[in-house]
Amino acid sequence: MRTEKTPRIKNLVFLCCLVAALSAALVCVGIFNGFTYSMVTQENRENLRAEAYYIAKAVELSGQTYLESLDPEPGSRVTWIAPDGSVRFDTEVEAGTMDNHGNRQEVQQALTGGYGESSRYSDTLNEKTLNYAVQIGDGSVVRFSIRQSSAWAMLSKALLPTLAALAFVAVLALLVAAWTVRQIVRPINRIDLQSPGKSQVFVEIKPLVRRIETQNQQLREQMEHLTQEHEKQDRFRREFTANVSHELKTPLTSISGFAEIIRDGLVKPADVPRFAGNIHKEAQRLITLVGDIIKISQMDDNQVPIQREQLDLRQLCSDVLDHLAPAADRAGVRLYLEGDADVPMISGARQIADEMIYNLCDNAVKYNHPGGEVRVQVAPRGKDAVAVQVADTGIGIPKAHQSRVFERFYRVDKDRSKEIGGTGLGLSIVKHGALYHSAGLELKSTPGVGTTITVTFPVRPPQS
Repeated sequence: MRTEKTPRIKNLVFLCCLVAALSAALVCVGIFNGFTYSMVTQENRENLRAEAYYIAKAVELSGQTYLESLDPEPGSRVTWIAPDGSVRFDTEVEAGTMDNHGNRQEVQQALTGGYGESSRYSDTLNEKTLNYAVQIGDGSVVRFSIRQSSAWAMLSKALLPTLAALAFVAVLALLVAAWTVRQIVRPINRIDLQSPGKSQVFVEIKPLVRRIETQNQQLREQMEHLTQEHEKQDRFRREFTANVSHELKTPLTSISGFAEIIRDGLVKPADVPRFAGNIHKEAQRLITLVGDIIKISQMDDNQVPIQREQLDLRQLCSDVLDHLAPAADRAGVRLYLEGDADVPMISGARQIADEMIYNLCDNAVKYNHPGGEVRVQVAPRGKDAVAVQVADTGIGIPKAHQSRVFERFYRVDKDRSKEIGGTGLGLSIVKHGALYHSAGLELKSTPGVGTTITVTFPVRPPQS
């Protein structure tokens, strides 16, 4: 696996300092060299002009005799040119071997105006020649020339000092970079990650410090929430364990007691069916309780084998009421199904939706009065939802208990619940089913008048 090399601030700062310092040094060297070259050129022109006049005056007085006595410095040259352009004398070359100079710029200017000057560059010698010509009394022209190194030649002569200066700049840049990095990193290393807002940092780093502080606050809030949630779940677990133990113990004690009486022959033959019926009743209660516990546990762990499909809630309600019709007849409770037959279908799990509707309707029958009613209404709520409303005319739920009836094993009237075989898990299953379907759950109840519970299913579940 290839890993990218982590960059170092020191290297980055050093590179920036080095590039900036070397760039500034090179610019300064270039400007200084150009300025020096310009000054040298200007000074050479002035000296050339003055010396040319001196030499011309001497030639005018002494002629070729003066020229022959001259010993010019290396790089200097004196040429005497006749009015027709022919060379009379030159301090470097025999005059007879030289071509006509009448076409030279400085000579032409001198012949017409009394003096002239020019400069010519030699790529071969990498030098520039400065010329100044002065016309004397007989019409001839005396020219004085000097050679001057080019700017690049001057720079090359200063190459070693320049390289030494650049090396010094590079070392200085390294030292400055090291010092700068220490000044930048020191405040960062001193940041207190627990309370970053109290640290003294550069203005540019304050946004980072604020983000760290915000993240710390979010982490503290999340940890506090997780702790509270853990304590809550732990409390629910203990309550659930205690409730399950209690709910299992009661029917098992009854079954054991009835079986022990029958075993010991303490029951008359005529009473055996009644005792057996009680054992069967308590066993059925155990089976129902265990089944509900398994359903709740599977929903908690998302282990219910469920496949979503299109559901007709009105048909589900009709099937549930048909199933509960015998129990409702025994309790003297009338069942009604209301609402249009063409309500929209929903996307849901048939097993869970059936359990929800069954538990709502079963409770409405169990906690009703003889001669009471249970009305189940299925109706659309706008374009995106369908509501199933189960209303009874039963005993109702006191206001103080309404917020807790969906908790596991919570019973408003424990004696009545045991009498009718309730497990205390029916409405908890309804709550879990509503969460699974992203459905709304609403309860309205008045003691002695009845209870209405409404589940509002979305037609299409929200995307995960």
